[in-house]
Amino acid sequence: METSYYVVVLCVTSLFFVLVLPNGFCIADRNLQRGSECSAADHSVMEAEFETNLGSLLDSLASNVVGHHGFYQASVGKKNNKVYGEVLCRGDISANNCSNCISESVKFASHNCPKSREVLVWFTWCFLRYSNESFFGVMESTAAAITNDTDLEDPSLVSEGLDVMSSLVVSAPEQPYMFQTLMMMALNRSRYGMVQCTRDISRTDCLACLKTQVTNFRNVIGNKRRWEIYGHNCFMWYNDYQFYSDVTPLLSDARRTSCVGILAIVVTVVSFLLVL
Repeated sequence: METSYYVVVLCVTSLFFVLVLPNGFCIADRNLQRGSECSAADHSVMEAEFETNLGSLLDSLASNVVGHHGFYQASVGKKNNKVYGEVLCRGDISANNCSNCISESVKFASHNCPKSREVLVWFTWCFLRYSNESFFGVMESTAAAITNDTDLEDPSLVSEGLDVMSSLVVSAPEQPYMFQTLMMMALNRSRYGMVQCTRDISRTDCLACLKTQVTNFRNVIGNKRRWEIYGHNCFMWYNDYQFYSDVTPLLSDARRTSCVGILAIVVTVVSFLLVL
């Protein structure tokens, strides 16, 4: 029995490295709440009609985002009680993670902005926005950056890191879903980047949005190992390890398993075999 146990562990460990680490590292990042904006409390928000419309909108966004490749917009109601909303999931996460992230965003908005007519919520893996005024197709350059506290050990990596992100800025707007990842080798070290735009704006506006972020935050992000920028219409991530999956389940008709999904399968297999 002891021999069989070690064989099982060896097989599962091998499976882990073959599937999860096919191209180096595939370290799944965590889905953290990154920021929010809530308009000033409006006590008329609690009017039954607006409250009903908002509830219907949030249900619609949550139930349709996966079926629309991770981005969905909708509006509910009429005149003063009409509410507009959109949700966006990061292009590399699984359908299940997308759905769960949107659910968490809705809970956060309901708890923290209960009387606001305009709300924006950013998580690592998704973005939620709703308002009583239409914002569809309107590019806004407002954004905020999050960085780690550690600077790069080699000054030359600063310019090279910004170069790879600048390359993504130019190429991502031309991708079908305005989402793209890129890995670069610098002095035998890997650097990883990712950018994404909301799909209601034009490709020209996506390019302008991303360029503005690089320009505005250049001095803040330039010498950091890891950073993220979250905006109203575009987003950027940069890291010194592979934080994203090599596949894009949400952006593909073939729902291939993400890195997190493979880990879940491995855990299930281990549990089953150990019971035997």
